[in-house]
Amino acid sequence: MFDTFQNRLTVDSRLVAESALRVGTGRVAAIAGTELPVIRDNHDRPFIPGSSLKGALRSYLEALLRGWRDSLFCACNPVDENEQCVQPGRIYSKDPEWRYPEDNLVLAKPVGLADFRQGLDALPSGDRDRRFTARLWANTCMVCQTFGSPWWASPVRVRDLPVVADEWFGQFDVRDGVAIDRDKGTAADGKLYNYEVVPAGTRFELHIEAENLEPWQCGLLWLGLRALKDGDVALGGFTTRGLGWVKLEMKDGDVRFFEGAQALLELMAGKETGRKIHDDDAVPWVDAFHTELRTRGARDA
Repeated sequence: MFDTFQNRLTVDSRLVAESALRVGTGRVAAIAGTELPVIRDNHDRPFIPGSSLKGALRSYLEALLRGWRDSLFCACNPVDENEQCVQPGRIYSKDPEWRYPEDNLVLAKPVGLADFRQGLDALPSGDRDRRFTARLWANTCMVCQTFGSPWWASPVRVRDLPVVADEWFGQFDVRDGVAIDRDKGTAADGKLYNYEVVPAGTRFELHIEAENLEPWQCGLLWLGLRALKDGDVALGGFTTRGLGWVKLEMKDGDVRFFEGAQALLELMAGKETGRKIHDDDAVPWVDAFHTELRTRGARDA
């Protein structure tokens, strides 16, 4: 599935902080300075880890899918082992009479990872790997297929987002905070602290690339990009206090789609041969996503 290049979707744009932004390093024990600083690079400039943006985007799309179709085939709960689309160990294979249904790769949820290996030991290694991969793919939810799981590599890669260097002049802000006594409803004694934020208006360089996506996966990712463009995704800490609202400045030509080996060779040669993607171009992808969503949801019936 990943050993042959089929397509690549790239996004080269900028992400702007609509409100103050805090992506922190946790509490530090320094004698002087801010108790809760923001994360910095080696040049003392703020950046957004790619994992932070990818996690926020994944969380938003998980909630979106569950709103349309609450199904483990569509979006599982990766932080709860009992609600994952694929679980470690065995479930079906605990029954000595059970055999993997080769005529139907899709099993009822939940399903154990070790169940997919049943009956494959006698096959040559190449065939064994292909059969195992087909079983795993068929039983992995849409979000895990796109954003990854402990046993499924994500085709979507998000680079760390550096601040736009020629617009940055070291303008960190420090704010004060206080813990609230829940019984009294007042400030708790000795609970004052301060934290650092990047001011509103700061812009970051964004690069996302995804390879070998199915059309419905392109549609799912496009919906996430549209949510970022509309400012619907909050990022970082203290979002309930108004921090972390960001917006994608997606312009014409920022999203490109490369299809086929020739397009990859031309891309490697530095030629901008990818097809520019606009809202109209993404309609078939979004339609494919809706079709896949209905198909996955029907498995629960």
